[in-house]
Amino acid sequence: MQDQNIDRSEINDSDVRLGQAGGDLIQGDGSQITKVYVDLVGQKHPQWTDRQHRILQKVQDDVATRLSFTLNDEEVLIPLRLQDESKAVSRASLKLRRKLVTPQTQISDLKQAILTVFCRSDIRGKLLLLGAPGAGKTTTLLTLAQELLDEAFTTPGTTIPVIFELSAWKQDKQTPTLRHWLIAQLQDLYNLQPQEGAQWLEEELLLPLLDGLDELGMEPQRQCIAAINAFAQSYPRMVVCCREQEYREGGVTLDSLPGQVCLEPLSDAQIEQYLRDLGLEALWQGIQTEAAMQPMLKPDADGNPGILRVPLLLSMAAVTYEGQAFTKRAALYDAYIEQRLHYDTRDADRKQRGIQDNRQWAYETLAQEPSYQQTQRTLGWLARQLQRNNIVELLIERIQPDWLETKQARRRYRLISGLIVSLIVWLMILMVGGLIFGMIGGLIIGMLIKLSDIKPIEAFKTLMSRDARREILNSLKAGLIVGSIVSLIGGLIFGLSGGVSGLLIFGLSGGVSGLLIFGLVAGLIGGLIFGLIFGLIFGLIAGLKQDLQLRSRPNQGIWNSLQSFLWTTALSYPLGILLTFGISALPSIVAQGISQGESGWVILSSLGAAFPEFLFTGIFGALLFGFVVGGGLACVQHVCLRFVLWQSGVAPWNLARFLNYCVERRLLQRVGGRYRFLHRELLDHFATQQPRI
Repeated sequence: MQDQNIDRSEINDSDVRLGQAGGDLIQGDGSQITKVYVDLVGQKHPQWTDRQHRILQKVQDDVATRLSFTLNDEEVLIPLRLQDESKAVSRASLKLRRKLVTPQTQISDLKQAILTVFCRSDIRGKLLLLGAPGAGKTTTLLTLAQELLDEAFTTPGTTIPVIFELSAWKQDKQTPTLRHWLIAQLQDLYNLQPQEGAQWLEEELLLPLLDGLDELGMEPQRQCIAAINAFAQSYPRMVVCCREQEYREGGVTLDSLPGQVCLEPLSDAQIEQYLRDLGLEALWQGIQTEAAMQPMLKPDADGNPGILRVPLLLSMAAVTYEGQAFTKRAALYDAYIEQRLHYDTRDADRKQRGIQDNRQWAYETLAQEPSYQQTQRTLGWLARQLQRNNIVELLIERIQPDWLETKQARRRYRLISGLIVSLIVWLMILMVGGLIFGMIGGLIIGMLIKLSDIKPIEAFKTLMSRDARREILNSLKAGLIVGSIVSLIGGLIFGLSGGVSGLLIFGLSGGVSGLLIFGLVAGLIGGLIFGLIFGLIFGLIAGLKQDLQLRSRPNQGIWNSLQSFLWTTALSYPLGILLTFGISALPSIVAQGISQGESGWVILSSLGAAFPEFLFTGIFGALLFGFVVGGGLACVQHVCLRFVLWQSGVAPWNLARFLNYCVERRLLQRVGGRYRFLHRELLDHFATQQPRI
């Protein structure tokens, strides 16, 4: 077991010495730290439910994937040091050192050390992680999350750690408090219904791990800190991650978090050991002997640590070093990007890793891979939009028209999408109601539909869990009952009003009694059919929304929208028949019968004879309903947007393949169907690239 440099001073007037406690926890077989963890969080239930277990598994997969991304191919980890920054004067100075390890060495000390800090009696699960940009804050948070997940699987019913990106935090009417925001994020990330998310928070089953507080900007950061402090007054455990400088400059502190740990810059010994382990003794010798390289160890004008004292930048320097010093961070980022996209690097990766890993590359050959300029242009555009919208993860299906950066591109999108949507709607209504209805309806709907916001419809899925199927049955029963009752009442009112109107207008002659009976029968039948259809559709939507969104593949939301469109069309086909029949035949047959003085029974018989003709045209009524309500509109909008992006040279047509290529180049990370830049620093650097469209 690797040594820990932990001071043995008294902690906050506690009779437990940190050194002894840490030693006991780390030297054991893990059972003692599990006991401390369970004593801290408590065991609320004997087992995890199916949904809770699946969310735990999803979080574990995401954390493992993110931790697997390293800047260097050798996967040599960088040493980190934690410095206790808590305010209590009596609290001991805490330095937890993570030694340099290789894949052949069991990595246990940092994990158990950070969990030991989390479980300390004076901290008790409320911890603030601080550090300079690239110092390893998120890596430390992920390491803690991984250890907490291991404990959660070992002891079910304790707590579910979930990482939330505070860059997406906002305070409005929908999310007035942090609790409301967490519930909304659970729905967005895992499709967890608000009432269930609220219940988990009430039972203290969730352990929020909040990353990126500094990414909000100064004033929103202060508001968010106030919201965190208010929430933490009544919630027992949470962890917050923030850049040290931004936190200090904010002027508002997280007093509700008693544990505050700061990641220290790397020491000379740590840098030397890391570079020697990579076989880069020449770089270390150059640092020692060349005056031009000395500034790489010294703080810059803004007070940031020297380039080589930051783990992220040290990794980049190790990858890109060719005998030249990097005096500015921007120069190091450019050198790293150029090295990752260089032809020789890409060719060497294919020869070495492709054969070894039997890898399927995003592009079959080097010649098919995008150029350096195209990669820079597309990643620069993505970085600017992520930065502008305060998000760190990219979902292809959530790209919006306002991501277009020029007026020409936005006008082109509005023209193309407006024409296509109007044409589709016009053709469908044309088949349902004739030429005049088609022209008027197509123009009106094409003008009224909001084309500036793409909202995929993802309710219908073919793969459902046991919980989802149970929810579907319950929602379907309720939907059928409520929908049938409401529609039957509406149908009766419609039939009675029609009969009474005929009586008042035409008197007792002209078969008004038949019209009254027809209205009642039509209302009952129509109400029953409408109730069944709407109960089925919305019952399924309510039930299927209970299922977990895994986002296992890129652009999954649009593919789900296409499936939803097809399901909605199929389920609404009976409604489409009634719609086309009611628009095309019902008014003319009834009007003709009344004008000729026919009885209600004769009119009803004429309607029955004409009804079968609309079994085919009803398809178009169902398509119209599915297009507008079921997700077809979102699919068309997305395709139009992607076409404009491709035609403008902003992004390739196969955007998922391009993003997977950038993952191979270690510029992006991919977790399921979500993409993020390898580091926020890299995102900010790409965002400075000027648009070229």
